[in-house]
Amino acid sequence: MHAVTRRNVLTTALLLPSLAAPALAQGARRPVKFCLDWAWQSAHSAWTLAADRGFFAEAGLDVQIDRGFGSGDTLTKVAAGTYDIGFADTNLALKFNTENPGSQVTSVFVLYDASPNAAIFLKSSGITRPKDLEGRTVSVSPGEGTHLLFPIFARANQLDVSKINLLSVTAQLRDTMVVQRRADATLGFLTTTALNMVGTGIPLRDIGWLQYNQWGVQLYSSGLVVRKAFAEQNPDVVRGFIKATIRGLRAMLAEPAAAMESLKRREPLIDTAVEIARNELLNEVALLTPHVRAQGVSSVVKDRFETSARQVAEAFGISAPPSMDFTYTDRFLPEDRKIL
Repeated sequence: MHAVTRRNVLTTALLLPSLAAPALAQGARRPVKFCLDWAWQSAHSAWTLAADRGFFAEAGLDVQIDRGFGSGDTLTKVAAGTYDIGFADTNLALKFNTENPGSQVTSVFVLYDASPNAAIFLKSSGITRPKDLEGRTVSVSPGEGTHLLFPIFARANQLDVSKINLLSVTAQLRDTMVVQRRADATLGFLTTTALNMVGTGIPLRDIGWLQYNQWGVQLYSSGLVVRKAFAEQNPDVVRGFIKATIRGLRAMLAEPAAAMESLKRREPLIDTAVEIARNELLNEVALLTPHVRAQGVSSVVKDRFETSARQVAEAFGISAPPSMDFTYTDRFLPEDRKIL
C-alpha cells in the first residue's frame, strides 16, 4: 500500500472513535421527565432555552418538559415517580414530607429568592392592606401554591379567615372572576395573575397586590424538587439539570426576545409582549433580589429558611418544624451560580 494511502487509512481509523463520540453520547443521554408548576409562561423559558440551545444535551440529558397544574399537583406527581424533576413552590414540601414519610421530596435548587405569592385585585376595589380582605370574596384554585400558603399570610397579618369568602374555581376562571368583578381579589403568583389581567386590557397601573413577602412572610419560593431517593441514586442527573438550568437563566435574562420565541414554540398562543412584561415584573419582585445579585441564585441562608419553615409549620399545624435538610439540600449546586 502506498505510504500516503496507509497514512490516510490510519488517520481515518484514529478519527472514527472521535467522529462516533457525539452519536454515542446522544444515544446515551438520560431521559428525564420534567413537570412545570403551571401553564406555559415567561419564566419557563429558562428551560425551553436550555433544551433548544443544547444545554441539557451537553449535560447528557434528554429532557421532556410538560406544563403543570399547580405546585401541589406537581409535588404529588414527582413523589409518585410520574416525573423525575418538578418546578414547584418549595414551601409546600414541608407539609408534603410530613404527611408522606415514605415518599419524601427535596428541593435541590431555589429559583425565587422572594416569593411572588400574593393577593391580587383591582385598585378600584379599595383594598390597600391585608385587613381589607375581610368581608370580601377571594377566588382561589385548590392545589395552587398561593392558596395553600394563604394561612401563613393570614396568621402573620391577624386575619379572621372566617370573614373571607374563599371561592373555589377552576384555574381558567380564577383571574377572570376579578376582571369581571365577580370576586374582589384572587390568590396567585402576582406575575401570573397581574399579567393575565393586563392581557385582558386592564392597565398594570390599575392592578394592586399584597405580596406575601412584603407583609410579614419572608418566604423563599419555587424551585426544583426531586424525590429524595432519586437524588441519591442519580446525583449526576440532578447536577447536570441544575447546571443547564443556570445556563438557561443567563440566556433568558440576556436575550428576553429570544427566550419568548423559544417559549412560543411550545405554546403558540402566548402574547410575546405580555410575557416579556411578565418576566420583567418577575425579575423585579422575585428573582433578581439584592441578595441574588450579590451571591447568585439558590444562595439560601439557613436562618431565614428555618424561620420561614417555622411559619409554614405553624400555619399547617405541624408541631415540630424540622431543620432545613428536611426539605432542602445544596449538595448538588455548582460553585458558580451567578446569573448576571
